[in-house]
Amino acid sequence: MASKNITRRRCIRTLGAAATVGIAGCTSSNDPEGTPSTEETGSTEPNATETAANRTTETVTDEPVERSDSFEDVEGPRHGDDLPADPDPMDGYPPEFDTTPSERTVDTGWFAAKRVERDSGIVNVPLVPADVAYYWYARGEARFADSRTDAEYDASHVFGAVRTIAPDGLERNDPVDDWPKSDRIVVYCDCPNELAAQRAATLIQNGYTNVYAVEEGYGAWVDSEYPMAGSDTDRSVDVRTIAGQAGFEYADERVWALHEATGQQEAATVQTDGSYELELRWVGVADSDEVTVETPGYTLTDSLGAMTSAEITAEGELSTDGGSGNDSSKAMLRRLLG
Repeated sequence: MASKNITRRRCIRTLGAAATVGIAGCTSSNDPEGTPSTEETGSTEPNATETAANRTTETVTDEPVERSDSFEDVEGPRHGDDLPADPDPMDGYPPEFDTTPSERTVDTGWFAAKRVERDSGIVNVPLVPADVAYYWYARGEARFADSRTDAEYDASHVFGAVRTIAPDGLERNDPVDDWPKSDRIVVYCDCPNELAAQRAATLIQNGYTNVYAVEEGYGAWVDSEYPMAGSDTDRSVDVRTIAGQAGFEYADERVWALHEATGQQEAATVQTDGSYELELRWVGVADSDEVTVETPGYTLTDSLGAMTSAEITAEGELSTDGGSGNDSSKAMLRRLLG
């Protein structure tokens, strides 16, 4: 089976072709020490940057957290407005808007977090609700980064966001590499946060101390009609699902789906029963196109139509008899338990 690292490098090498195919188909200021103050971060925590860094080891889960407030009524620019040009497309900030939300307090303490398993241990990525991310965006208080691939980014993305592919960024000239490590960075994807959490986890591991992934994903940004850019911002997205079993022993590990011709990818977490679901929002990929699914235990390549009309068993085979994947996983458990 090809390793995940090999897959990632292979995926990145295909990105040059992805832009062509795809078209068819998140200023903060820091103190002298580089640590944002409570007022600058908009957080009631004593030191938001330090807390974000500590989340690599503290016990935080992605269980739903009851919100203490809402930012859904924030005033600011919307998609379709006459928006100013972006003077620096590589800085991750939107341009300065005519309408800016009034200052509010953001209590990041109630944010949930996404557990990302790495060889070095668990990284807990803070999940920012889309409306809070928009508040930071409209005030110019966060840099935005799109962790999807060329085709999806070119079709539609957050106006002002840069592209930086999950999990490790672009192979060359990734714009995030030039950003100060203490600046607030908001990463997003559309699954809703698997890829974004992967990219954010890498940034945290690399010393970035104020990184968040958008909890509900890019779809929530689109639904709220926040500012977007791209060749097809009004496109209707068909969600196609690949479901299967990886084996219960791989719980919390990642499964990847890759369309090599365009470089588009998706990730999902293996659940405690060994199951996974990959929700694909790809651009310009037909049912007849070949797709590769990589789990910790097997690699399977077949047409997208075949993948979405069957379930993948724990042995890496397509089955249409309904539930055989679960049965395979349970059979494995019985064998291991004797």
